[in-house]
Amino acid sequence: MLFRSCGKTASTSFTGSTKHELSLHGNVKPLQLAANGSSRLAYRSLVLKNQWNLSASSSSANAVTTFDDDEVVPSSVSDEKIGVLLLNLGGPETLDDVQPFLFNLFADPDIIRLPRLFRFLQRPLAKLISTFRAPKSKEGYASIGGGSPLRKITDEQANALKIALEKKNLNANIYVGMRYWYPFTEEAIDQIKKDKITKLVVLPLYPQYSISTSGSSIRVLQDIVKEDSYFSGLPISIIESWYQRDGYVKSMADLIEKELSAFSNPEEVMIFFSAHGVPLTYVEDAGDPYRDQMEDCIALIMGELRSRGILNSYTLAYQSRVGPVQWLKPYTDEVLVELGQKGVKSLLAVPVR
Repeated sequence: MLFRSCGKTASTSFTGSTKHELSLHGNVKPLQLAANGSSRLAYRSLVLKNQWNLSASSSSANAVTTFDDDEVVPSSVSDEKIGVLLLNLGGPETLDDVQPFLFNLFADPDIIRLPRLFRFLQRPLAKLISTFRAPKSKEGYASIGGGSPLRKITDEQANALKIALEKKNLNANIYVGMRYWYPFTEEAIDQIKKDKITKLVVLPLYPQYSISTSGSSIRVLQDIVKEDSYFSGLPISIIESWYQRDGYVKSMADLIEKELSAFSNPEEVMIFFSAHGVPLTYVEDAGDPYRDQMEDCIALIMGELRSRGILNSYTLAYQSRVGPVQWLKPYTDEVLVELGQKGVKSLLAVPVR
């Protein structure tokens, strides 16, 4: 089987979207987003007051202030001291960071969800799992240079976003807050307070929403600021998901089209989308919209490719399952075997998140 991988994701493409949302209000509390959020309603803006008391309703989409790509932001907006907080996973920068990074990951109750009665075991269990998995994980990180490139990539995204906003006469301060490694969200919040930001936009760098990604990052943000008087009247807008943005969809399609051209028979190549999985209970019991949004995302990308006359077959599978519980199916490793058995000769792997 001829195998090729799309080695880069279009993770900065949201800066090229056709609109920019600044003030959309919703009454869905952060911890309820997974259970009640619509996969189509991607933008919710939350005004935090003390205990994250949220105003207005999710139907108030008309409250959105938008600006076209070629439009300059009016002075009434540009005079605000705006901050944009980018939330991301984080990653170990050296091999010595791997075990403590994994500990932080598995100590997250949104990653390993224990019954209330057994939550006292969260940290001991995280210690056990991280110690057990660290040697194999270190091998993986050693193979790519000894650490994760995620911080460098995220910093580059932050710089690109700042430049794009400046072109619209919007001088925003950009902050990066990681969930499981430095710079942690707490560090970003400290800097936001020092800079005396008057409006804050929170942008999780996960195109699709999940309890375990954007949801976890938002929950931590909530815990940090809910007792802080500085944030009691600060307008905070949260972009819940952005996988359906034209900029993201088209840039993913551009990448796939480019990689297909490297095959001798591009039209025969199977496009293999591989997404990070989540436990099935997240979707079926907790109402996580991740699967629906991921399937919608792939449909949008393939729709864009179809509009360009690219009619390749495609499939979606989920990777990185951990433990004995059932995760989203089909599993990447199993689908790869099945495709080989079916005689698929050429495969383009597209990591999607």
